[in-house]
Amino acid sequence: MSGTGILKRSRAYLFLIGLFINGLAAVRIFFSALIFSVLALLPCYTFAQAKKDTTESVSIAKKAFREGMRLISTDPNDTIVGEQSIDSFQEYAGRIIRTINVRQLGFEKSIYDSTIQVARIVSHAANTLHRDTREVTLRQHLFVQVNESLNPYKLADNERFLRDKDFVLDSRILVTPVDGTDSVDLMVITRDVFSLGVRVGGSFPSAPEIGVYDANIDGRGQRIGLDMLIDKTRTPKFGYALSYRKSSIFGSLVNFEMGYTQLDNRFSIGDENEFSMYWRIDRPLVSPYSRWAGGMEVSRNWSSNIYDKPDSVFLSYKYYIYDSWIGCNFGIKKEMENRGRHFLAVRYFDGHYPEPNYKLEAREHTKYNDAFGYLAEATFYKQNFYKTRYVYGFGRTEDVPSGFSLGVAGGYMRLLDIERSYSSIKFSFGRASIKGNFYRVLFESGGFVRRGKAEDIVLASGVSYFTRLWNLKRYKMRSTIAATYARIFNQNITGWLKVNEAEIPGFVTDSLQADQRVSLHLESALFTPWSLLGFRYAPFAAVDIVPVQCIACDGPNKIFWGFSGGIRTRNENLIFGTMELKITYIPLDEYGQSKAEIGFKQNLRVKNSGTFVRPPALVTYN
Repeated sequence: MSGTGILKRSRAYLFLIGLFINGLAAVRIFFSALIFSVLALLPCYTFAQAKKDTTESVSIAKKAFREGMRLISTDPNDTIVGEQSIDSFQEYAGRIIRTINVRQLGFEKSIYDSTIQVARIVSHAANTLHRDTREVTLRQHLFVQVNESLNPYKLADNERFLRDKDFVLDSRILVTPVDGTDSVDLMVITRDVFSLGVRVGGSFPSAPEIGVYDANIDGRGQRIGLDMLIDKTRTPKFGYALSYRKSSIFGSLVNFEMGYTQLDNRFSIGDENEFSMYWRIDRPLVSPYSRWAGGMEVSRNWSSNIYDKPDSVFLSYKYYIYDSWIGCNFGIKKEMENRGRHFLAVRYFDGHYPEPNYKLEAREHTKYNDAFGYLAEATFYKQNFYKTRYVYGFGRTEDVPSGFSLGVAGGYMRLLDIERSYSSIKFSFGRASIKGNFYRVLFESGGFVRRGKAEDIVLASGVSYFTRLWNLKRYKMRSTIAATYARIFNQNITGWLKVNEAEIPGFVTDSLQADQRVSLHLESALFTPWSLLGFRYAPFAAVDIVPVQCIACDGPNKIFWGFSGGIRTRNENLIFGTMELKITYIPLDEYGQSKAEIGFKQNLRVKNSGTFVRPPALVTYN
């Protein structure tokens, strides 16, 4: 290539880089203004952070390190029982917090046994490649403050909130009384996970998909990810997705996320392959002593004929999604021990198709038409947490909710040019014991009213029970029993019930239409002391039974079965979470045939432990 050609190409590259940087700057200014506008709605919120007390003594630091290591570590021979999250804080209730110090445990210590040193080469490599979470970042995730009275419940909420971050393996907050005073010092002890991760998916070798990400760039609570797909049947053959997320901006507990995808892996309402650009901000209700919660999502989505379908088959469409909600927590000034709260929230959503879809299947299908509505929901809840282990993790602390929630919602929705009012009721109750067993019960019902007639009424209920952990010398076993029931009354435009992956792994139906479905899940997992390269293993076996009352089947009722077996594995130092490889045998599918399916899941965990309330939403069943 000539010098002139190189010069022209260099100028073009510089122009594109400059355009990209300017674009990023504009986006940053826009989102900063937007975020600060939202945060302005949160009155009397302070972003002040307690500074580290320079007078911290060496002896206190060593004591805190040893105690933190003891609490975060677990002996393979220990007997696991449940522990109320406030147990270690109760005796210090009402004392004044003098200082808050932050320390971290490195990779050179194993969490499975505090006496075990991780191999020097491995720990050195991990500490070289990984940047520990910065102290300022951890302080941005604290909502207890210096000079306030110690509230055991709020302190436990903050400990759990830290532990729920994807870049933190475990956390403990230690309380040290100050001799001769009514004050205490807090020591926040955390242990990171190795924040670099890889995802592997797609179909090998024809269409492999690989994702790489860092969940804690430079220790600042920022996550960036890149997913790449190579598929010879696509045009172009290469597709990608980019995402960025920042946790607790400036200590506000507000999270920000944005991204672009060509891989049909974001909202993807329609059946065609979709591209999407999106951004989101959200502020969860991290504690019953917090006042505000809310969020907003905006996305632009469009179908792309990357598989070169004929025009007569390909459905061309684009749509926008606007979704926002805000809620206020009442009762935060009640007595310390009173965790009962009222939460009032409103939500507005609008899925807009700017161009009409003329194909018959698009005109008659709800997912290819505008969806507009708003909801208001009042929730009364009272919830605490127990700490346990060996549910889906292999020694890390897992938080189990215990308490109840009752919500009543009402609103309006327009879909397929049909305008209807909506109402629902939701109830959940959970209980955990110090023996380590816990259960949860759920009941929800919602429906529409049009011209005085009820339509599309959905009833959904379920119960799940986890047995205590049985110790068999160095092995541990836990079993699960779960059942759900769903029913649709006066079906009009809402879809029928299906039997999918959620009920039986590997089971996907296209023609099954049911108005009643029961599912039963039985499972036992054996946690072993086996270890290879830091990965620990737990084989399991499960049975799924799903009877349905079918509208469009050969007979009015059918029963589907699934028999599964597999293994779960996890390296607690890595960000991958608990991974599961499962083989399921289905004796009879909807077409009367038997089949075997192999499935893989990642990041299994105890659900519903990260927040106290959720945005107002319709009752769903699939």
